Amino acid sequence: MALFFKRIYDLRVDNDLLQRDIAKILNVNKNTYPHWEKGMYEIPIDIIDKLANFYNVSIDYITGLSDDKGSFGKRYNLNLIGKRLKEIRVGNKLTQKEMSEITGFGQMNYSRYERGVIVIPFSKLYLIAKRFNVSLDYLMGKSDKVKIMVH
Repeated sequence: MALFFKRIYDLRVDNDLLQRDIAKILNVNKNTYPHWEKGMYEIPIDIIDKLANFYNVSIDYITGLSDDKGSFGKRYNLNLIGKRLKEIRVGNKLTQKEMSEITGFGQMNYSRYERGVIVIPFSKLYLIAKRFNVSLDYLMGKSDKVKIMVH
């Protein structure tokens, strides 16, 4: 994910913005954003979505999973994320228990992610995208096109 932090830094600098400018745009504390840019804190999934929309780039681009800047402009959808997580699990003939073991989070939480009951932490969604070679834009419902990631 190191490329992710470089990308959000580069996008900010390329747009002649200061960290406090982005913090204001994202409606977060001005001291929080620098920690995200340095990779010190995990960025919430809704903030990653806002960054991609603000810079008009895909989530796959901003996170370093793709060099394609293409933007999709849709907001992420919790229920669709859950549906797509289930598609991946079932498509790989895995139980929720097996999927929770592979991804490293508990079966109860995985079940909640799959049902769209709770927001999956971005780092977990990124892990699934990498592990199963699936586009984050697809997982988050911003694209209907399943792209196989090559990295």
